[in-house]
Amino acid sequence: MAMRTWKTVSFVNRDTPAAITTELIDLEECYKEDEVVVEVYSSALNAIDAVLHHAAVPSLSSSKPKGYGKDFAGIIIKKGRSVSDNWSIGDKVNGMLVTLYAKHSTVSNYLILNPDKMESICHLVTALTTTDNKFNEFDMAAAWPVVFTTACGAIFNPGRDWNKIDRVLIIGASTQVANCMVQILKNHLNVHTVVGICNERSIEGNKSLGFDHLVSYNGGKTLSNVRDLMQTKLNGKKFNVILDSCGSKDFLPIMSEFLTPRNTNSYYSTVVGDSFLSYTNTSTIQLLKERLLIEPYRRFNPFRSYNYYFNVATPTRKNLELANTLISSGKFQPLIDSVYAFEDFQDAIDKMNTELCKGKIIIQVKRP
Repeated sequence: MAMRTWKTVSFVNRDTPAAITTELIDLEECYKEDEVVVEVYSSALNAIDAVLHHAAVPSLSSSKPKGYGKDFAGIIIKKGRSVSDNWSIGDKVNGMLVTLYAKHSTVSNYLILNPDKMESICHLVTALTTTDNKFNEFDMAAAWPVVFTTACGAIFNPGRDWNKIDRVLIIGASTQVANCMVQILKNHLNVHTVVGICNERSIEGNKSLGFDHLVSYNGGKTLSNVRDLMQTKLNGKKFNVILDSCGSKDFLPIMSEFLTPRNTNSYYSTVVGDSFLSYTNTSTIQLLKERLLIEPYRRFNPFRSYNYYFNVATPTRKNLELANTLISSGKFQPLIDSVYAFEDFQDAIDKMNTELCKGKIIIQVKRP
């Protein structure tokens, strides 16, 4: 027997704080023939973690623990006999869990997975570290799966000819999803002009991400500032695509001013919906309303004047491999705000909930 303590940061409902739960497992018996055991080194927090915690209404959710975290990076330490040769003990892997609530999520020292059936797992690329070695390869590998695949969902779903798209507007340029969007657009799809909207205090910092132009939303001047930029920098041309990474409806009533006609295959794509997504104040009713009522109306209304899509993460192997290709060629750099030890998980959660992070919050479950 190889008994180990399985440690996971979890909660029960919105009225219970996050805490470390433990149980004993036998590493020789805890997995099936088609599964592997991954020892987690790093995990990242995402807005969805806070939203799901807040949305777990006591009267509607179960009394079972619900784990924190979707992103992970670690090493395969056990392998079932029927797992394919694509996966071996000692392999460094990263990816994301796609379940909403799970007893053991990624802020945990072990994950038990079926890698052959799971699209959202891949091998780490080599030399995935920052030039100053401030963050290790597992920190970097855990920093991007959720946000990168969310950006992919907005950009590639539905499929379109990106050779015909040369002007894109991104709402919420400071978000981590937007960071992935602009790097995919500029470094992979070679889009000529990408414009971002952000707080005026963030304009200088966001320039380094690859935006061609940035405008401020401060003072309620979002629309007028974009209009001015279109006239002064784009020769009055409209955008082919507008990507919303933070939740906005500013452009919806007057979309024809900013987006080329619907028959040009232009589109407005959001990963949030009409409303700004607050990490800790978004209600279950708001989430259901956005997904079940507003999204179908915006997308399928026969009288709509523009194409509308509400996209979520698309964690396919293809998208994960795209990230690895861009990383290894120096065309995509995940951003990390700060790193916390596993025992300091609450400090990490508190930092995330400020909604002021300039990069991902990483929890180091184990030091390499």
